[in-house]
Amino acid sequence: MSEVFHCERRVGFGEVDWARILYYPRFLHHCHLAFELFMEEALARPYASFLEADDLGFPTVHVETRYMRPIPYGSTLRMAVSVARMGRSSMDVRYVGCIDGGEPAASALVTNVLVRMSSFASLPMPAWVRKGLEMYLEADA
Repeated sequence: MSEVFHCERRVGFGEVDWARILYYPRFLHHCHLAFELFMEEALARPYASFLEADDLGFPTVHVETRYMRPIPYGSTLRMAVSVARMGRSSMDVRYVGCIDGGEPAASALVTNVLVRMSSFASLPMPAWVRKGLEMYLEADA
């Protein structure tokens, strides 16, 4: 059975537009913040250590987003994070953002490729990285 990682963050004043709802590109910022926490949990180390000490990173190469309802200023955005697909050197990470414990308000599917940070050359996922991520791999992946 696959695990889903969850984290929460309140929508701040600096993240909303004139309509007082989350400015649409800011949802991707919430996704990235959730990604860093997710990776820390999956790999049992700070993501900064993964970048610096291991010289590895997962830059984004493709993004698909969907917005189902407005995300108002001051609401709590609960992010669910799972791995939709894992390839040799890339993965698709699924994000679903729910407001105040309700129905999904926005979702994203983000493709990340593992690279050596010093060269940005892609490389196969090491076994220890794959092992940490596999528990979050969606059952039908």
